[in-house]
Amino acid sequence: MGGGRAPGTPLGLLAALLWAPLAAGAAALGAAERSQLRDQVVEMFDHAYGSYMKHAYPADELMPLSCRGRVRGMEPSRGDVDDALGKFSLTLIDTLDTLVVLNKLDEFEDAVRKVVLDVRLDNDVVVSVFETNIRVLGGLLGGHIMADMLKAQGERLQWYKDELLHLARDLGYRLLPAFNTTSGLPYPRVNLKYGVLSPNSRTGTELDTCTACAGTMILEFAALSRLTQETVFEDTARRALDVLWEKRQKGNDLVGTVINIHNGDWVRRDSGVGAGIDSYYEYLMKAYILLGDDTYLERFNAHYVAIMKYISQPPLLLNVHMHNPTVSIRSWMDSLLAFFPGLQVLRGDLKPAIETHEMLYQVTKQHKFLPEAFTSDFAVYWAQHPLRPEFAESTYFLYKATRDPYYLQVGKSIVESLNEYARVACGFAAVQDVRTGRHEDRMDSFFLAEMFKYLYLLFTEKRDLPLDIDDYIFTTEAHLLPLSLSTARSPCPRNVTMFHKGHGEEEIFTRSCPSAQTLFPNNPTFTRTIRDAHKQLLQPGAERLALFRGIEFPLRDTRMEPLEILKRMGLTLLPLGDRSVQLTGIRHQQEASPLGLFSLKFITELVDPPAGEQQGVSPLAVQVISPPFFGRMVLTAGPAQFGMDLTKQEHGVKGSLVLSEPYQACAAITNREAVQGKVALAQRGECMFAAKARNLQKAGASGVIFIDNAEGSCSEKMVLFQMVGDGSTSDIVIPLVFLFQKEGQVLLDALAQHCNVDVLLATKPMFLGEEKTAQPFSASQLHEAATETHTRTVTSAPDQA
Repeated sequence: MGGGRAPGTPLGLLAALLWAPLAAGAAALGAAERSQLRDQVVEMFDHAYGSYMKHAYPADELMPLSCRGRVRGMEPSRGDVDDALGKFSLTLIDTLDTLVVLNKLDEFEDAVRKVVLDVRLDNDVVVSVFETNIRVLGGLLGGHIMADMLKAQGERLQWYKDELLHLARDLGYRLLPAFNTTSGLPYPRVNLKYGVLSPNSRTGTELDTCTACAGTMILEFAALSRLTQETVFEDTARRALDVLWEKRQKGNDLVGTVINIHNGDWVRRDSGVGAGIDSYYEYLMKAYILLGDDTYLERFNAHYVAIMKYISQPPLLLNVHMHNPTVSIRSWMDSLLAFFPGLQVLRGDLKPAIETHEMLYQVTKQHKFLPEAFTSDFAVYWAQHPLRPEFAESTYFLYKATRDPYYLQVGKSIVESLNEYARVACGFAAVQDVRTGRHEDRMDSFFLAEMFKYLYLLFTEKRDLPLDIDDYIFTTEAHLLPLSLSTARSPCPRNVTMFHKGHGEEEIFTRSCPSAQTLFPNNPTFTRTIRDAHKQLLQPGAERLALFRGIEFPLRDTRMEPLEILKRMGLTLLPLGDRSVQLTGIRHQQEASPLGLFSLKFITELVDPPAGEQQGVSPLAVQVISPPFFGRMVLTAGPAQFGMDLTKQEHGVKGSLVLSEPYQACAAITNREAVQGKVALAQRGECMFAAKARNLQKAGASGVIFIDNAEGSCSEKMVLFQMVGDGSTSDIVIPLVFLFQKEGQVLLDALAQHCNVDVLLATKPMFLGEEKTAQPFSASQLHEAATETHTRTVTSAPDQA
């Protein structure tokens, strides 16, 4: 996200405006300390970039724990994560314009030479259209623009003849086949050499893509069109945006997260501002700024009103169902939404930006880094942290808009955490678990493209930069595109699209950059006042009740019971006669109204279940019916709230077991032929149960058994829970059950020892032969059952707590 105003650009960036009353406050950190932090960021960059060039180049990425490069196909597959790798020296290309911003001009010229001489794009490799666009196409364009600027200054790169632009054009044409669909929405993957539908492409069977994947093309594609005068790229990206806009929920202007690329139907109908949808909103706003087309601003403003009405519950940003937006469909947030305060700065909506940023900062301070996902009561939901830069991005833009030295201190804490907890001998390593500090052998290219750029800009005075940063806008990968693109060349034909009016009166700052001096005249305490209200969010016994008013909580993917969740929030339930509940137990102050009633459907059902309805979770059974077990091995399983309802299947579902590849099933299944028609085994963790189920259902599995990833867990000692979906799971129709680790290991051992293992998934065991009883194994029998061929009948059963 960049700043500035080019001649003819209809909207200047708020990030370029300095808040006069606070401008002098930047000295609070001390000029010397700020300079020291800037130099420290440069040293950190040198360590990361130098390690990549020494140990990894020309590979796509550095493996900082192994001190070697990650080459596609030569390392174990990481699923979708590897789709960013295309054997095109990804990290080098992604880092090009960062070298210029950090004033490393010698290194930049050397890097341009290496890209021109060494990089090939005609590789037989399947890559993500989205990642390749923002990282590689954006990197080539940003590098070309920087090289062109330095060449024009007359001292460097006099040999440069637009080679990076020629590579960008070549790559653009290699990405275009992905858009060859009836809808105009792109396939999620493309083969750089063979396209999409060629027999050799190994892609083209996909049915859907994420909203961000289809809607984050316009900046790079339009810039390529403006620089080459070939309109096909801008027209293609605009068409995809037109489809997304047309498919929005017309009543509230919300869009879903995953869409069918052929018919435009929504596959996942949850709507938020985080993963799967984030940069779609960002690119609508920035397309207006870069290209001057009012349509993009009209659409962004319509979406923004809907976001602030339904998704924003300051300081939280919670996903809602696009067709029923008054209900929050999950009680956790993902780290990618950390970009949103920066986008709100761009729009001039500072108050909610400050609120959400402060919440993120409090979570970051508690866990050292921002976890990939965290709950609405700020506990870790997904503990990974792959060195994402979005929080640093929003910190930079809030500082640039307010000049509040507080944000310099926030940036300092980011620098300190990276050095203390992520720095290793060969670069910086992603954190696999923020709770334990365990590292992951991973240093994504975006770490060099974005993190160091934002931190360096945060601690550097504008006059010390080798370029006027306010003449550029940042892409979502922080690549620099000049605002002059809107006027230097004529807009492409057919660039203006139709917009349906009818969203009411426009706000005062809808089409102009708001003046901070007008909004907050002579009030240097403005930002502090907003922040102070959210500083105690994570403290024990802190006031949190107002944050959850009106939310209908789903059961979470957790072993904690709902009542325990609320207990940890400091809440006590009082059941009322009308099947609602009242929450009490912590001090509550509210200006407008007293403590009210909360309609929490799932809790009401637990407190006051209908007559005859059993409380708790009814267990299912996984019965091994093939030789040598013949039905005598029965394992206690937990149910799912989605997928096939086994209680309505009189004879259950039978199938042969097969191990999913990858085992966690968070990416496309690679052993589809083996999985077809079988019951797949997949491990819990890394992504939602629903995502795993979709991948395996798409591969043809007849059912899925999820195995816990917590060592030593078993049904005798743990409370069964229901697996929950992601808010839109009607597309999942196969049966799904959950086994704790010890029960799951029995199946894994059996599969390792016997050629064929057949199971029955049912509400209760089936009697085979002369056996009259078949009951679940106890913990003491689990290991023995998997390793022995026996004929005895098991009579003991575990507690059904």
